[in-house]
Amino acid sequence: MLTVETFEKTVIEEKKPTALCFTASWCSPSQTQIKDLEEIRGKYEDKFLIEVHDVEQSSDLAKMLKINNLPTTLFFAEGELQEQNCLYGYQDANMLTDSFECTLWEMENKSTNSRYVWWIIGALALVAILLSLYTNFSH
Repeated sequence: MLTVETFEKTVIEEKKPTALCFTASWCSPSQTQIKDLEEIRGKYEDKFLIEVHDVEQSSDLAKMLKINNLPTTLFFAEGELQEQNCLYGYQDANMLTDSFECTLWEMENKSTNSRYVWWIIGALALVAILLSLYTNFSH
């Protein structure tokens, strides 16, 4: 079970993406969220570290991560919170699946997207230089 003490090594330094679902035993939407997560767990457990934490048993971790809504599912990849994929409040299995898939897609395409961005920036810089040279020589 993940703790405040093991968070850095287990989530931040780990290459495997992580999904942390924060729930409470007294919260009905949380209990439904756990069932939906269990429904799709098999598809992702070899690709993700998936943990469910009851905020009453993991209160220090919940405080550290500023969990204010229940249920909350946080996604981390390559040591960073994937805010765009996190889920706040109850989300059905389809939404959970979408967040898992988006996190995987972003990880797989991060280096490719970055390479294209730099190529485009380089091409635009070259166009700007050529336009500047053309403008200077034409006057």
